[in-house]
Parts: sequence; structure tokens; C-alpha cells
Amino acid sequence: LLRIAGWAKVQQVLQMIDTVEGVGVDPADAAPDYWRHVHNRLSAGETPRWYTRSRHQVWLRRQRIEP
Repeated sequence: LLRIAGWAKVQQVLQMIDTVEGVGVDPADAAPDYWRHVHNRLSAGETPRWYTRSRHQVWLRRQRIEP
């Protein structure tokens, strides 16, 4: 879901992982859409949005609805 090259971008990804952990979510359990978002934004030279607890709650609800 995420492929990054170059130390500057790797540092940004590590920061995003820390942010996800900071809201109390295991990065492996975060929404796959979020990691695609991070990849796309970093590839375009943009700053990804932060992962939030409310975004994670929506992901969990979506998992219950979709088979």
C-alpha cells in the first residue's frame, strides 16, 4: 500500500506511523485507504492529513458493514 524511496520521504512516513500510534491505533490496524492517501500525497510532494481517532472509528464501522 505504501512504497517510498529517499530518506526525507522515509522520515515523513515514520512520522505518520508515530502519529497513528499517538492516537492509540496500531499502524497495521489503520485503514488501508489512509496508507494509500499517505503514499499519494508524498508522491505528489504534498503533506498527508493526520490519522485521527474519528477516522479510525469510521474505518471500524465500515468493516462491520462491508463483508
